[in-house]
Amino acid sequence: MYIKTMQITNFRCFQSNTEPLNFMIPDGETLGSGLNILVGENNTGKSTVFEALDFIRNGPPRGKSINDLRNRYASEEEAISVEVEFSGDVDSVIDNYAQKNKQAVLKKYVNNNIIKIARSSENIKELRLWNSKEKEYKNEAGIDAPIKKLFELDFIWADTNPNDEAKFGATTICGKLLKEIASNFSATEEFKQFQEAYGKAFNSPESMLKKQLKQIEKRTKEIFESQFGHAEITFHFDELQIDNFFKNAKILVDDGLETYLDEKGSGMQRSVALALLQVYAESLTNNKENKRDKPFFLVIDEPETCLHPLAQLKLLEAMSEIAKTQQVFVATHSPYMFRNCLSLNIGLFLYKREGNSITFIDVNKEQWGLFPWSPSWGEINYYAYNLPTVDFHNELYGYLQELANIDNCKEFDNFLQREKDINVLKSYQRNGTTADITLCTYIRHQIHHPENTSNVRFNYNELKESIDLLVNAIKPK
Repeated sequence: MYIKTMQITNFRCFQSNTEPLNFMIPDGETLGSGLNILVGENNTGKSTVFEALDFIRNGPPRGKSINDLRNRYASEEEAISVEVEFSGDVDSVIDNYAQKNKQAVLKKYVNNNIIKIARSSENIKELRLWNSKEKEYKNEAGIDAPIKKLFELDFIWADTNPNDEAKFGATTICGKLLKEIASNFSATEEFKQFQEAYGKAFNSPESMLKKQLKQIEKRTKEIFESQFGHAEITFHFDELQIDNFFKNAKILVDDGLETYLDEKGSGMQRSVALALLQVYAESLTNNKENKRDKPFFLVIDEPETCLHPLAQLKLLEAMSEIAKTQQVFVATHSPYMFRNCLSLNIGLFLYKREGNSITFIDVNKEQWGLFPWSPSWGEINYYAYNLPTVDFHNELYGYLQELANIDNCKEFDNFLQREKDINVLKSYQRNGTTADITLCTYIRHQIHHPENTSNVRFNYNELKESIDLLVNAIKPK
């Protein structure tokens, strides 16, 4: 069961006219087929998509009211809503993970292997299911918890302490990772012997501890009876549960200096947290003998934080492997996280703010971009972040040369002036001669011939201007 589409309405920066989001779904074989990467400048709605996922499953964040989540341009009469459509083997997921007395109720809402759920401001505490026959969302008593049990969302947010995920609480990655190990270990003879030894040490009347405690129990009883009446007072230690034992565990890291993880830098902490998240996702993917096919959605906000470029590329490779069978959602500013998106068949969504509205482009759709090989690394950097690069300039210049079928740079520069009306000229010196050429060719020469130091180096604004001229030459406004 996977997230097929998502509709966000009047939630934070998303207004009522926002198009639905259509996500990539893993095919079980192709590297990166279930990886969805969201790129764009700050304040364009990438993290809001993740917050909306959290909202639909868990409701408003603690300490937040529904008005805190309302789009600033929406009136109080307009509903806030998030709708998610799941597709795949929905009936099987319900059979395996919904409680028996709720399975028939949930299956009523499955239509052609699709089930849709929604949460809205109309009743913020309710999860509703889409009734395809009556064409409306409905809530039946007691279905909220069973719906939540059908899938897991695991987040690593950019602004949270990465060391928190490396702790061994019940809801942390480490805790979940060790849960099944703990249940298996608790059934072993080794653990039973440990429990017996624990009981003898802490609760047997013959143990040294109990003999010492006997004096405290006796004195406490005397004081109690003098004030309140007769009673027997005994210290008792409950049988040790293995999950409680794991809560006391810590991660020790030796990178030349052996210390606990919480004493390391934030970069080390985040790297370990991301590694644990990958191991957890792989355990869900690979543990076929226990039929652990529960939908698991891995959500990472700005994974590049505190990671050097090589580590980012390795993380992308790992996430692409996981995304063969699991859906992975990533919001990023790093070009290293999407530079191989085309070759890996990764879902790439480019977010932009236009006025007060959020728009996005699904770059996997046909006919997007300027080149037959779009999206390119330089192209995405330019459209996502307004970042002009020499890579993009080279692509544009070379592609125009190919379209014009002109290899000679002097002839091609004349073509740019004559046929494409590019009249921004600069004087270029070479071998003691000077010629007025287009800004585009001037920058092209400087990129390709850095050994020629006779000319003033082009600046950021000139590079951007030249790119805009070439873009308009390929695809006029």
